Amino acid sequence: MSGAAPSEGPPGSEPVTLARSASWTMRAGEDPARIHRILLSWPEAPPPPGGYPVLLLADGSATFATAAEIARLRTGRGAKDVGAGLIVGLGHGGEGPYDRAARARDYTPSFPAAPAGAGGADGFLDFVIGGVLPELERRFPIDRARLGLFGHSYGGLLALYAFFSRPGLFRRVASASPSLWFAEGAVLEMARRFAAAPPPAAAGSALLLTVGGLEEADDGTPRGPVRVARRMVGRARDLAAILRGASVAVDFTEFPGENHGSVLPAALSRAVPFALSPVLPEAGAPA
Repeated sequence: MSGAAPSEGPPGSEPVTLARSASWTMRAGEDPARIHRILLSWPEAPPPPGGYPVLLLADGSATFATAAEIARLRTGRGAKDVGAGLIVGLGHGGEGPYDRAARARDYTPSFPAAPAGAGGADGFLDFVIGGVLPELERRFPIDRARLGLFGHSYGGLLALYAFFSRPGLFRRVASASPSLWFAEGAVLEMARRFAAAPPPAAAGSALLLTVGGLEEADDGTPRGPVRVARRMVGRARDLAAILRGASVAVDFTEFPGENHGSVLPAALSRAVPFALSPVLPEAGAPA
């Protein structure tokens, strides 16, 4: 007997699908290898006068279904802190939840200390702005003044980079367990410059920063010392402290008992209402 799980269900079964959801593929630029799978979930409620707010998700193949179900449950129960909006997964073209090489390229900025093969964040953001958003607008009215971006790990780094380098583009940015150690902590220097002279375009924006309490614990495995050295929790706290008092709302949440992988559902549970809330937080106050 093989130990592998079957790729198809038992005879007579059907694949599980999500209601009011669809997906398609798009190519980024001229490189035929840069194929992205876009996943979209839309609500039952009609769009508000300005169009639907949008929450875009890095690592969409891994994060989309969870986020879409969170949005459905919150709005279906009449939650006042979540309005009707679009959930959009930005996936890569493979079958699995993650394409490690592609995300290491697409989600990392071209900092001087970035390793070879990294540094494609600007190209990826250009693809989202110039390709994905117009495609969404062909299907639904969207409110470009209420765009949100969620990312975890390298995706969290991408979210922060977008927040600092393109202020005001994404009004709600949720960065979960960001890879602040990348390129010798260069994004923290971006944060310091941002906090010292907040760009006017960032006014009214909000940042949600989350991390698992166990993310820098040495668990006795070979990766334990790496976790300690990267200071995922400590650096996240440092970032929150840097941004306090800037012209943006900052909310920092640490989830006790969660590690780098297990924290993802908890982070999404916070990010969805944060991004789709009809109430804008006050500048300089916790989101």
